[in-house]
Amino acid sequence: MATTRNIMKKLIINLGVILMASTVLTSCGGSVESDAKKVAELTCKGGKGDVDALTEATALGTEMAKKYAGSEDLIKYTEALVKEAANCK
Repeated sequence: MATTRNIMKKLIINLGVILMASTVLTSCGGSVESDAKKVAELTCKGGKGDVDALTEATALGTEMAKKYAGSEDLIKYTEALVKEAANCK
């Protein structure tokens, strides 16, 4: 017969697996366009003198380049980034 300790252990393991799976699925849900928009918005702020935004834009841009490297999405990302950057106000 299962003890309370074993039941709690299984429950915690199952909840951990569900939490990890939902985190992975959520983090992979960002679209190419939304990623490009984020980088473009930060770049625009950086162009207006916001050093922190420019630093964040550089780091995020590097991350996105790695994320889309070697895939057809890199072209989509670059095109979306150029389009969004053209809207910089």
